[in-house]
Amino acid sequence: MTDQPEPRRKYQSRLRQQQAADTRGAIVAAARQLFVANGWQGTTIAAVARVAGVSAESVYAVFGNKSALLLGVVQSAVRRGDPATPLVEQAGPRAVAAARDQPEVLRLFARDIVQVLSAVAEIVAVLRVAAETDPEMAKVYDAIHAGRRENLALVAKALAGKGPLRDGMSQAAALAQIWRLASPELFLMLTRIEGFTPEQYAAWLEHTLGQLLLP
Repeated sequence: MTDQPEPRRKYQSRLRQQQAADTRGAIVAAARQLFVANGWQGTTIAAVARVAGVSAESVYAVFGNKSALLLGVVQSAVRRGDPATPLVEQAGPRAVAAARDQPEVLRLFARDIVQVLSAVAEIVAVLRVAAETDPEMAKVYDAIHAGRRENLALVAKALAGKGPLRDGMSQAAALAQIWRLASPELFLMLTRIEGFTPEQYAAWLEHTLGQLLLP
């Protein structure tokens, strides 16, 4: 009779995968904290490693450099801590796509996107500052906004599929309005400067998009 080591190897493999995920999560959480508090220039890999409780070598092994680390923080925030599931495949956007009518599309969208913006807006602001002096980060910043447009196309499609838009507006024109008004930059302006709560922002977004897009 021969030994059967396979289950042991599978257990060890799962354990290593969980440890790697835990390490990545700790690094992302530490990086987000420091980027928001200290900005792009004021955050170092050494400081991230110290807060995360890992070595600097571990941070480099997972992300490679500070630019990739910031991108990882943004992606984690956009996907709400579920890196394996693209945003449009998560429960909130799927509910928007399945809404009964246009007003429900906007209501569900406004309440879902405010959760995303609450998580991502501050870190996108850090990315914007980094983009001013770092050409690589400028490309990432542009890519983030291009990705937003791709994701938000689901909302414009859902609206157009449930009735006509205001004054014969095209789906592309509707998408442009959604993309502008549901931006991290505008969210921060309204919440930080005007003092909106996230709930007030969601109500404002729902109302404003309704006025602009619906008959």
